[in-house]
Amino acid sequence: MAAILAIIGGGSWFGYQEYTKRDRLLRDQQLQLEEAANKLVSLEGELQLKTTEVNNLTAEVAAKQLEIEKLDLALRLLKTDQRLAQLNVLSINRDETGRAVSSQLEFMELSPNGEPISEPKQFELPGDLVYIDNWIVKFDDSYVEKGDIERGTSLCLFRRIFSEEQTPNDGFSLDEVGLRPQAYAQGGAMGELESQLWAEFWEFANNPQHASTLGIRAAHGEAVSIKVREGKSYAISLRASDGLSIRTLTNEN
Repeated sequence: MAAILAIIGGGSWFGYQEYTKRDRLLRDQQLQLEEAANKLVSLEGELQLKTTEVNNLTAEVAAKQLEIEKLDLALRLLKTDQRLAQLNVLSINRDETGRAVSSQLEFMELSPNGEPISEPKQFELPGDLVYIDNWIVKFDDSYVEKGDIERGTSLCLFRRIFSEEQTPNDGFSLDEVGLRPQAYAQGGAMGELESQLWAEFWEFANNPQHASTLGIRAAHGEAVSIKVREGKSYAISLRASDGLSIRTLTNEN
């Protein structure tokens, strides 16, 4: 009986073990699935964070690129030169020693694309060191950087041309005060801002508070000069954020 009971007990235990083994395997598999699911959720969370970081970095890079492009454009606008006029030397009369007695000159104002916008003016000046006197209005750089329609570049009024051997009052008038400078005419009437600029020019020059109301950084007279040579042509240009320059034109210009 003891042997029979032992055999029956052993079989029961073995049967129980086999029965519970499946449950244990199922539980282990369930645990593994839950761990895998938790890992998947964790990985999805990490992926979401990484995706958000990538999107933020992409947006930041795009913003930086836009800022760089704006700064590059602003810098180029600040350095943009507008060719306003051209001075041609028709001839230079010299004495027996080679000293320049007088210079025959031609002055013409130009459109933005470099075409003459009025009949050339011809002058005979004593000597060969020539001055072009001007009124200059410079606006705050912020207007230039933004490409403001009215204040996106410095403005110039050509006042007169004279030589070293003359006083400025003995020179010849170019643009007339009160009339729109030819370089900005473009076939239209003078606007309210332009009229005020030239009508109150010296008030703006002497009253910074008054000038600031129109975004004016500086207003003053300025003369460029050059010792001319026969047959040469010279470009008078205005930098958007600065004043005038005069340079010798070459065949490439």
